Amino acid sequence: MSEGKGREHISSYIKMRTWKRIFRGLLSRIRIWFRWPEQLVIFTFGLVFCKGLMIYVLNNLMTFLTDFWNLNLKEAAAIVNLQEGLRNMLQICVALCIDAYLGYRWMLILSSVLYSAGLVLLAFSVPEYFFNNGKECPLKDCFKTLRHTPFWEGLALLIVGGASQVIPLYSLSFEQTKVVKAPKDSGPTRVKVACCRFVVKLGGWRQFLQKVIRWLCRGFLIMGIITSVYGFLSFKNNWHQRYLASAIAIVIGLLWFLCGFPFYGRRRLQPSPLLTMMRTVIAALQKRHLNYQEHLGQLHRHDGEDQNQLLTDHLEMLNNAAVKESLADDNLPTGNWRLCSVKEVEQSKLLLDLIPMSATFIVYGMVKSLGNTFFLEQADSTSGDIPIIVLQVIKGVTRNAVKGGYKVVFAKRIQRMQRQYSDGVKIGIGMLTSIICCAVASSVESKRLEALRESGLLNDPKARAPISAAWLLLQFCSLGAMEGLAGSGIADFFGHYVPDSRRYGPVFTDTLAGFGILLNIGFIAMIDYYSRFRYKESWVGDSVNESRLDLIYRAYVILAILNCFLYAYVSSSYSYDNIIGKPEDEPEIPFLEVKQEEETVAYELQSIPVR
Repeated sequence: MSEGKGREHISSYIKMRTWKRIFRGLLSRIRIWFRWPEQLVIFTFGLVFCKGLMIYVLNNLMTFLTDFWNLNLKEAAAIVNLQEGLRNMLQICVALCIDAYLGYRWMLILSSVLYSAGLVLLAFSVPEYFFNNGKECPLKDCFKTLRHTPFWEGLALLIVGGASQVIPLYSLSFEQTKVVKAPKDSGPTRVKVACCRFVVKLGGWRQFLQKVIRWLCRGFLIMGIITSVYGFLSFKNNWHQRYLASAIAIVIGLLWFLCGFPFYGRRRLQPSPLLTMMRTVIAALQKRHLNYQEHLGQLHRHDGEDQNQLLTDHLEMLNNAAVKESLADDNLPTGNWRLCSVKEVEQSKLLLDLIPMSATFIVYGMVKSLGNTFFLEQADSTSGDIPIIVLQVIKGVTRNAVKGGYKVVFAKRIQRMQRQYSDGVKIGIGMLTSIICCAVASSVESKRLEALRESGLLNDPKARAPISAAWLLLQFCSLGAMEGLAGSGIADFFGHYVPDSRRYGPVFTDTLAGFGILLNIGFIAMIDYYSRFRYKESWVGDSVNESRLDLIYRAYVILAILNCFLYAYVSSSYSYDNIIGKPEDEPEIPFLEVKQEEETVAYELQSIPVR
């Protein structure tokens, strides 16, 4: 009996070892296929789809607050601007955390969990599920009632999760598939994929694969956008289902992303230019009693840096950060807060030089915020022949079309004019477009109010003006053109003049836009105070019909004109000699490290005849 049990145990052990060998062999073959980082991008397709799905869910938060929670115009606009501004500004902190601690993969996992949890809380803050007696808030002061719902907790998680997801998701999907140039000596060859044949350069198979995966990323993003648009058109008032469906989709996308963990390598931490600038400023303050010109022979340089590089006289108060006070400074670890190299000091000066130019980009964020607040209320108060989601889609299409059209038509012709790159021209045209956008919005709002007055509906807060929503097409297209010109121009500007621009160009752009969106809250409060003090009535009423948005838009026109003059002055006096290079010319940054299979060498014993 014991002998039979022993044989069964041995046979089961052999079967288990056999299955382990089969599994290891299968895993080894899969790892060989995933030998390049861009092939691991397929595990981000689910989250990329969710990104497209979430675009219009958050962009329509204004209508959710005004139509379902009955908040007045000022309160709803403040909440929307607060969440959008903080979400953009927190990307700076996320970038620092990614580089110093978590890395891209762990930050994407954390952000997805926070994002889905925030959406679940928002789903249970919908009035029809929070109250038992109907969809609408039963109290007059709905803002106080909103405090007792999980809305604020969900909004806080959405702010943190949204800010934490943008950078790692873009880096692990679109940026990871950036197409590198094929070798110059490569020739054309035919490649067969399934039933299709393609002609690629010899040795350029990896470039071809990157293009295919990049187009797949765009395809999943577009599918998510189409799904979101279809959901808004089919389920107009089901906000509970929208939030829950988005949360479930993010969880499924996260589970698919986790399936790729056996093929990922260790996280790769990278130096941050922002952290370098902070270290330089603090080190210079600690050594403010020194005179760097008396210690030129004691300047610190890292290995591999230009040993002949000198410190410039510009912002010379920072030069003390590179002075070694004693021999003990040679043993300080890299990244300390007391000693920086000459190269780090000069890079920090480049960042500080961008502050005057960056200040002129804030108004771009203020005008941009109108698209998710007042523009939506305008569209919601006209006849419903064109849904709001269609206007937003048209704005997005216009943004991408103008961005691509400028690159094809003007960018190559305006490479350099009087030592100034075309980024400044693109930003200037975008700022002029912001004036046109606000002026058109003011004219359309005047026509809408006039139509309400002629119909005798001006005193009805929920009345819809008897004009077509097609009147708003021009202002939405102008807003999209402004984002395509000014937004991409600002990102390209930071990409040319900021160290590590591939990673931090979009971060600086979103941060400045977020700062402008937050300032918009104060600007609207100033307009409200001015109208009450001067005209004894508020231009910002409880509803869009009780407000004077046409006069508010005129105030934005004046602000945009003043900002254009300021930008023209600052950009004309800015030095364009410190260009670092184009983002496409920078070395490839491996956001994902692939586990490399160890090569095993097989040894064969041969019999040697002895003579």
